Amino acid sequence: MAAQDSETSRSLVRQAEIALEQAQLTDPAGRASLLLDAAILFAQGGDIAQSRQTLKLISTTNLSDTFFIEYSLLGLELDLVSFKLDSAREWLGQPRFVTVRSALGINFQRRILRLESALNAARGDAIASIDNHIQLAALFNSRKIGDQKLIAAVHDKIWQQLNELPFQQLQRTELGDTGVLAGWFELAASMRYRQASPAAQKSLFEVWQKRWRDHPAATIPPSVLKNRSRDNPPKSIALLLPLQQEYEIPSSTLLDGFMSGYYENLAQGRTVPSVAIYDTSSRPVSDVYNQAIDRGAEMVIGPLRQSQVEELVSAPELRVPTLTLNRLDTQLANSSDNLVQFGLSALDEVNQLADQAWLQGHSNVLIISPDSGWGERAQRHFVDYWNAKGGVVIDAITYPSSINDFTRLLQRPLEIDLSEQRGLALRRSVNRSLSYTPRRRQDIDLVIVLGYSEKVRQIKPALDFLYAADVPVYATSHIYSGTQQIELNRDLSGIKFSAMSWTLDGHMPRPINPDQRLPTAYRQLYALGYDAFLLHALLGELNNPQAVPVFGATGLLTLRDGVIERREKWATFENGRVIATQP
Repeated sequence: MAAQDSETSRSLVRQAEIALEQAQLTDPAGRASLLLDAAILFAQGGDIAQSRQTLKLISTTNLSDTFFIEYSLLGLELDLVSFKLDSAREWLGQPRFVTVRSALGINFQRRILRLESALNAARGDAIASIDNHIQLAALFNSRKIGDQKLIAAVHDKIWQQLNELPFQQLQRTELGDTGVLAGWFELAASMRYRQASPAAQKSLFEVWQKRWRDHPAATIPPSVLKNRSRDNPPKSIALLLPLQQEYEIPSSTLLDGFMSGYYENLAQGRTVPSVAIYDTSSRPVSDVYNQAIDRGAEMVIGPLRQSQVEELVSAPELRVPTLTLNRLDTQLANSSDNLVQFGLSALDEVNQLADQAWLQGHSNVLIISPDSGWGERAQRHFVDYWNAKGGVVIDAITYPSSINDFTRLLQRPLEIDLSEQRGLALRRSVNRSLSYTPRRRQDIDLVIVLGYSEKVRQIKPALDFLYAADVPVYATSHIYSGTQQIELNRDLSGIKFSAMSWTLDGHMPRPINPDQRLPTAYRQLYALGYDAFLLHALLGELNNPQAVPVFGATGLLTLRDGVIERREKWATFENGRVIATQP
């Protein structure tokens, strides 16, 4: 169901309406096929609701086997578009569909596998989706030039999915397994080990090709492995950090993370750049920047302070590739081609929460956030983003860092106070004792909580106490420090949150270990530093149109419009323990 322009869409819908009118004047057998035509045209015209309604009018006993398959696949597509995944799965399990499927021609088989793969991906079963793609690629003839391009496109999708899997899932095959899926896993695992070195990846791929010479990806590799960037990684890096006063500990923590990535690659025998550290505490960042380049820096990483990022972004020219360690909320149109912004913006996480909530069918949201600068910016962004989707923000409240009683704060947005007033008025009106249980407002179907665990451990019990225990709660990665504290986190049970990769067991090839005594915000800065080193040699790779995400410590990293965007994994608190989950 490809998107159509408005004029084409209107034409398709009009054709559908004509077919619908004709169906009413036709015998049962002809009516079923005309209704199917109408349903397909409505879908192609973008009228999903009318397509679904028309589909319900069809008597399947009057459809031939071929039309029955068309009918079923349209139903599957409509459910996928609406994210009705359980219903979508049922279309593939119909007895008649299962019976007919094995006898279908190759075009139908390919179409079914594509939809089945999309369904499994939407359900969070990436392995099943990859297996569908492997079956799909096998239905093309690798000796035909036209088919080779189609196989390459499928292999690119497989590679994209593999690069988003946690590392432990890439190691799930048994030693000696020679199956196609095992070959893909081995390739992806070896590439993940050497993410920071495209040159090392190139050598490893050549070794893999010899070992797996009969594997489909050995003859038709994913585009990103076949067309590696020819950029040479920088040999000298200048790291710009404010190393004094209130920024001393954050900067030293980030530096520790950066150097952990440095020494990890050094231990692997990889060539690493020289690193010079410059203090930006008391000098204009442009002066420090130019000094670093004059001394031979081929790349600049930093600055960290947002005000200095703004200063650098406004510079008329940046002489070398520059990766900032903070990012602006808005992108400036005149920023340099040499500038890439990277930071722990909460806006990426807020977007991810909103997108997932929308897919799950939520519409009326209560958002609770700290009255800090990042909390207020994230709240404003969520409200704008959610309203643009068509959702409703029932209320948006902020809390001060000094608050200890969230029950009183949440009574008003949950309208518990109004319920209690109604109960009091009712008791007065009947002039006698009356048993009455207050009720919260019933139109809230999701709560978004922003903040660190110390406060959210108070917010969740307050919601439960105020009769909102049944309302789903989403949070950002700020809620989890990366250390399992089961007894302490029992009050967070039931909360679903976006989680940085480094905080989840088995997601990274090698665990990273920031000091456990540090607060969560600083531990996340350590991960930011680690990813900054990871990215130093990959900016050219990420500019490749076929680029796959970098599996970083802070999330899946992609480059768009001069900004590194982060997409995190999902996790849930279950009885105080953090469990990685599917979306």
